[in-house]
Amino acid sequence: MSDYIILVKQVPDVSQITDNAFDPETGTLVRARLASVINELDAQALAFARYMKMISGDANARLVALTMGPPMADDVLRYSLARAADQVVLLTDRALGGADTVATANPLAYAIRRITSELLQCGDDYLVVSGMQSVDGDTAQVPAQIAEELKLPCIAYVTGAEYKSNRFEFTRIISGGSQTVAAKKLPAVVTVAKYEYPLFASFAGTRWATKAPMVKWGADDIKAPMIGAKGSKTAVIRVFPPGKSTRKGKQVGDAGELARIIVESFKKGDSHAAAATKKEDGKYLLPQRRTNVFERRWEGTAKEQEDYNLLAKVLKDLNITDPGKIDEAAQEKILAAVGPSFQKKALEDMLAGLKATEPAFHGEVWVVAEHSDGVVHPATFELTGKARELADSLETKVGVCLAGESVSHMAKELIAAGADNVYAIEHELLKEFDPTAYRKAIADAIDKYVPQIVLYAATPQGRMLAPMVSYRTGCGLTADCTGLDIRDSTRKGEIGLLLQTRPALGGNVMATIRTKGSKSQMATARPGVMKRLPADPARKGKIIKHEVELTEDDVRLEIIRTELGHGQVNLHADAIVSGGKGMQSRDNYEKLVGELTSALSRKLGTQVERGASRAAVEQGFIGRIHQVGQTGTSVGPKLYVALGISGAIQHMIGVANTETIVAINSDPNAPIFKQCDYYVIGVVEEVVPKLVAALKV
Repeated sequence: MSDYIILVKQVPDVSQITDNAFDPETGTLVRARLASVINELDAQALAFARYMKMISGDANARLVALTMGPPMADDVLRYSLARAADQVVLLTDRALGGADTVATANPLAYAIRRITSELLQCGDDYLVVSGMQSVDGDTAQVPAQIAEELKLPCIAYVTGAEYKSNRFEFTRIISGGSQTVAAKKLPAVVTVAKYEYPLFASFAGTRWATKAPMVKWGADDIKAPMIGAKGSKTAVIRVFPPGKSTRKGKQVGDAGELARIIVESFKKGDSHAAAATKKEDGKYLLPQRRTNVFERRWEGTAKEQEDYNLLAKVLKDLNITDPGKIDEAAQEKILAAVGPSFQKKALEDMLAGLKATEPAFHGEVWVVAEHSDGVVHPATFELTGKARELADSLETKVGVCLAGESVSHMAKELIAAGADNVYAIEHELLKEFDPTAYRKAIADAIDKYVPQIVLYAATPQGRMLAPMVSYRTGCGLTADCTGLDIRDSTRKGEIGLLLQTRPALGGNVMATIRTKGSKSQMATARPGVMKRLPADPARKGKIIKHEVELTEDDVRLEIIRTELGHGQVNLHADAIVSGGKGMQSRDNYEKLVGELTSALSRKLGTQVERGASRAAVEQGFIGRIHQVGQTGTSVGPKLYVALGISGAIQHMIGVANTETIVAINSDPNAPIFKQCDYYVIGVVEEVVPKLVAALKV
C-alpha cells in the first residue's frame, strides 16, 4: 500500500496584480493587497495523487497534504481536505519565515520524515507529490532539494502516469521530447507539470473539511537544522517591478496592414534585442585595477552607489586622496559635508570597506554542460559565453563540467566557445541522464575543484539537476536568471559577488539575489537570454579527466522509453510561425501554419520554420521537436508569429529575445497582446488566409 504526501502552497493571486499592489516607495509587492489562492500546479498535484490512488486500485491508500506557512495557510489545507486529502499537516512558526528554497526544503523534508514514521507508519512505501513549481517563486527547486535531503529519486516535469506490474510508470517532459520512467524502488518524489482534471469539492466534503482535525507543528517539533533566514543560502537584496516593456503592443486593424508591417519590420530590424542587452556601466573591474581607489560604480544597490559617489565627491572637495589618512577630524568634516545622507556608523563602514580588495570568492567560473546524442545543447554555449565575460572580469578561468558515458570529443567545441578547461567525467552509468547519478558525479567534481561560480541552463534537465547538486554541496542557488553581473558590497567588505536577477510572481516582479554561506555561487539561466560567442577554433584549452565512483545503486530510475522529435527543424531560423491550442485541430495547424510559413518565406526571402506551444504539441498538432518555450526550445528570431497562442509566461520566456513578435488571437484579453509588438484580434481561420493573400501582393 503506497501512501501519498502532497506538498501544497498558498500563493498570491498574481492574476490580480495591478500597480496598486506595489509599494511606491520601495517598489516591492505588498502581498496583503492580493488575495491568496492555492498554487495552481499544487492543485493539479493533489488531483494527480488522487488519480494515482485510483489507478493503483488501492482504496486504503492515504493522502496527506503538507504545507509550510503562516497560520492563515490552513486555508489551503482545508481546500485539500474538501477535495481529496485524508489528513493535513501545517508547519507554521515565525522562526521559519524568510526562508529561501534550501530553508524551505529542509524543514519540509524533516516534516515528511515525521509524517511517515508517526502519522502514516508506512516505512518506505510512499510518494511525495508536488507541483513542478510555485507561481510566487517559479524556481522548481524545493521538490528536488527535498529529494536530495531524503536521498530519494526525483521524477520531475511529470504529465501522466500508468500503473503496470504493481508499479507506476510516469511520462515526463525532457528537452526535445518526452520520456517514460519508473522509480527502481520507493519512496520517490514526483513533480507535476500538467494534469488538467481538477477536483471539485462536494457540499459534504466542504462541511467535513471545516471541522476536520489539523496537525500543527512548529520548528521545535521537527528540529530541522536549516530554517528561516539564518538557514538560507541566498538573500534577496532588491525587489522591484519589471521595467516597462519595450514591446509596442500595437493593435493592427486588418491583414493588409499587418502584412506591410511584417515586411517592413523584418527588413529594417528592431531595436528590442539591442535595448535589452545594452550595458550602461561597462565591464566590471576588480578594485586593484581601478584608477581611483574611490571608484565604486559597481556597488550592488543603487543606494550604495549613490553613497559612495557622494563620498568620492566630498573627498575630492576636501583634497583627500588616501583613505588611510582619514582621521577623526577628517571624518567630522565629511559628515558635515554630506549632511543627513548617511550617519557616522555608515561612514565608518564605508571607509573600512575600501580596504577590501580581494574577491569574496575564488576559483574558476564553471558551466555544467548539457548534451544529447553527442551534441552539446545550445544553451551550454550561451552560458559559456557569459562565463567568459564573468571570468575575464574576475581574472580567472572558465571551466565546463561535462558528464556522460563518452563525452571528451565534445571538449574541442566547448574550448572554441570560450572554455579554458573542460572537466570530463566519463562513466558507463552516465550513458542516460539519471538525476541522482549525475548529481553525484558533478557534485564530486565541484567539491574537488571548488569553482566560485557554477552556471546551469534552466532547461528541464538543468532545473532538476542544479537544485540537487547545490543542496548536496551546501551552496545557494538562484533559478531562471535573466541577468548575471559581478558587483561589490563594499560596506560589508565583500568584493566580486555574483548578483543574480530573475523574474518572479509570473514575471510581475524582478528580484536581485546574492549567495551567502556557500563555497560556490550557483545559478540557472534561461536559454536564449545569454549570447554565444563566435567560435574560435584556434583557442587552446585543457581536458581534465575527473574520475568518480558510481554503482548501480546510484542509478535510481529505470528509463522505459524515450521519445524525441525527429526530422530537420531549424528553430534558429530568422522567422518562426507557431501555432497554439487555439488552432483547434491538427488539420487547421497544418493548413494555416503551413500556408503562412510558405508565404512569409517567399516574401521575406528567408527560411521560415514552424513552431508550436506546449498545448499544441500535447494536442498532437505537431511533434515535440517543434515546441517553443521554457520546456521546449528558447528562440530569438527576427520575426515570431504566434497563431492562437494565449501567451502563458512559460511560452513567452522562450521567445523573449525575438526582435518582432506578432500575435493573432480571438480573445481580446489574451496575455500575449501585452507582450508582443503587433496583434490582430480575430479568429485565425479568418485572419491567416487574408494575411497570406496580402503577402502574395
